[in-house]
Amino acid sequence: MLSSLKVKTAKPETRAYKLADSGGLYLLVQPNGSKLWRYKFRVNGTEGLQALGTFPEISLADARGLHADARKLVAHGINPTQARRDKEIVQAQKQLARVNGSFATVMSDWNAATAGDLRPSTVKQRKREIDNDLLPKFKGRQIGEITRLELTALLKSVEQRAPEVARNLRNYLWGVFEYAIDSGLIENNPVPPVRVLKKRKQKNHPALSDRQIGVFLGALDDATKINEETRIAMLLVLLTVCRKAEVIEARWNEIDLEGAQWEIPAARMKAKRTHWVPLPPQAVALLTRLRALVPADREHLFPNRVDPHRPMANRSLNALMERLGFSGEGTPHGMRASFSTYFNSIGGNIDVIEHCLAHAPTNAVRAAYNRHVYQNERRAMLQQWADYLDRLREEQASSRHESFTPADKTAEKLNLLNLTDRFAVVPECQNADAIRE
Repeated sequence: MLSSLKVKTAKPETRAYKLADSGGLYLLVQPNGSKLWRYKFRVNGTEGLQALGTFPEISLADARGLHADARKLVAHGINPTQARRDKEIVQAQKQLARVNGSFATVMSDWNAATAGDLRPSTVKQRKREIDNDLLPKFKGRQIGEITRLELTALLKSVEQRAPEVARNLRNYLWGVFEYAIDSGLIENNPVPPVRVLKKRKQKNHPALSDRQIGVFLGALDDATKINEETRIAMLLVLLTVCRKAEVIEARWNEIDLEGAQWEIPAARMKAKRTHWVPLPPQAVALLTRLRALVPADREHLFPNRVDPHRPMANRSLNALMERLGFSGEGTPHGMRASFSTYFNSIGGNIDVIEHCLAHAPTNAVRAAYNRHVYQNERRAMLQQWADYLDRLREEQASSRHESFTPADKTAEKLNLLNLTDRFAVVPECQNADAIRE
């Protein structure tokens, strides 16, 4: 048996010589000083020799590992040298296919390069749509052979049954062919322009009016056959004006009850930027109550009943609104539009509103300048919103017909003056139907 020291100190001689280890493994020491690992074996009566590398690039331990792998092949009657050649041939064929640019290969490479920035649910949806409509048509084709006419025909065919899927497929195809251009496989992108598909109708999230919010809160308070965790999730959507997914997928390690704040990591945000949410006392009280309801070992605020390691089902809050009689009148996401409409109507600072909603700035200059994230102003605005919701709830309880008189509106505008500072900009009127997600 060899030792590392013996291998290291072996000196060259005038003729090559061998230092045996075991099982056919040996070190061949050449007159020029090079040291080569070799494995001598016999398969089906035929003797063979496999090169395992050179020392010191391949240590004694490494050589023994390679030797062990080769011996397993020999034990099954497989020539390890031939097996290595076959593997290299397969790898070369794969490389050749990549160079030649088969659609399936380029699609796979593009998918791997871009999937990391997407939510798992989006990755799953994309794979399903690609597997259903793109790969069956183009899998065996070279990417440079696919024409615009073919792509247009495919997209129009899919559009007849699923317009949204057709739009998604066009986006995928555009990305794949751009990737092929960047890889030097093709020079032009044959994907047709989006105009070949019918114009998509703008789908807005229905938003409740002030009066409807009061009615909804009253119904939510009075409902007796509603899961308490679901009720709290709905109230947190209202109080924090976060997106539904951001609330139902929230984790306890994001919440600071003592500091009354919630930090949503960039990976869970639509804009892929960390979002800081100041929590008004009403939200802290709800979270404190929720903490007592949810087992301490649960990661999520709202664990799934079937699989507690996953969050609440995505449609739970929509189903809640439907159950309370608000189907078609509003959605959880529409609560964000209600918030925006309310503060725009009373002269709120548009930058503060947009930061509360975690919208990416549309103005490049403003985006570069606004490193100040309006922490104090956002806390004050969300507190004012929470108090406003309380008043709507109280007014509904007392059966008032109007949420606010003109005098109340004036008072709200005066109250908002405390939220504006030297960073204030001219308010921009923003309709709830046009609010961005």
